[in-house]
Amino acid sequence: MQGTMKAAVYEGEGVLTVKEVVIPQVRKDTDVLIRVDAASICGSDLHGLTIPPGVVHTPNIIYGHEFCGTIVEKGTSVEAFEIGDFVTVNPRVRCGHCYECTHNRGDLCSETYHYGETGDGGFAEYALVDAGQMYRVPDGVEPDLAAQTEPLACVMSAINMARPTPVDYVLLYGAGPIGLTFLRVLKTYGVKNLIMTAKGEARVAEAKACGADIVVDVAKETVEDVMKENWPFMADLVIDAVGRADVLTEGIKFLNSRGRMVLFGYDRHAVSAVPPSLIVGKELSLFGALGKDFPGALELLQNPELDLGRFITHRLPLEEIHTGISLLRNKEACRVILYPGS
Repeated sequence: MQGTMKAAVYEGEGVLTVKEVVIPQVRKDTDVLIRVDAASICGSDLHGLTIPPGVVHTPNIIYGHEFCGTIVEKGTSVEAFEIGDFVTVNPRVRCGHCYECTHNRGDLCSETYHYGETGDGGFAEYALVDAGQMYRVPDGVEPDLAAQTEPLACVMSAINMARPTPVDYVLLYGAGPIGLTFLRVLKTYGVKNLIMTAKGEARVAEAKACGADIVVDVAKETVEDVMKENWPFMADLVIDAVGRADVLTEGIKFLNSRGRMVLFGYDRHAVSAVPPSLIVGKELSLFGALGKDFPGALELLQNPELDLGRFITHRLPLEEIHTGISLLRNKEACRVILYPGS
């Protein structure tokens, strides 16, 4: 396919520009060109635009790593997919030779090529990806939901570590898009006792609308007081969907003996202070979660009880990406879906 397309290009130092660029060409046997049907703005996209950036992105690449689309062209060796297939994309491309890749830990590849971060991503009308990075979207899953497969895959990987049960008491930090995704997944897992943190009346209302049992407005009350008022003991599982340094410091103190804590939120500048004796004395388990479970995510997307559509607050054309970013920064939006195509 020849011609130009609209794309949101990261130009460095917090600058993201929507402009015309050349449509990428299928050159390798395993290349696939997809028309991007929908894309989602991730919290890490916002972090990458801060100065200094909380997540490092390579200048002059097309931004965006949460996207889905329809195959329009493919390389000669691509047999598992056909023109017209609706697919979602795992943006983390494994190098194949580092320690992680050669020890079945490819999601943690130390030399990864990442669509939307170190290479061209999905905030564009078309995206070029390797066939090995694609998953066919099940029938009946709309683009709005398919665009959320990547963050859901990350959440599912964390859930696989945490192993929540219906009788667990769960403390969930953060009511942004990832926090609400965790909330919906935990609900499908049958979790009945859940306390969620949020800041401000709007976020509290969103969390309750998404099914949170108890929401702590951290601008007005403390997690500790709310736990004492509502639970007989403390938490069996704490999930950090925020990434601030103080969440680890505080949250780990609220665990019952042999409790588990999952660190999901990512900020390369955050530094926490945690006494090792607390972990040893209560035999606590601490997990860092960075992997992706795409098969699990695609399976769960077909469950109507998951209902990730309930916290999509804005749907915008690609040209209005800065509006979406501003709304997210100001906590006036939750999940923003972009439509790059005409």
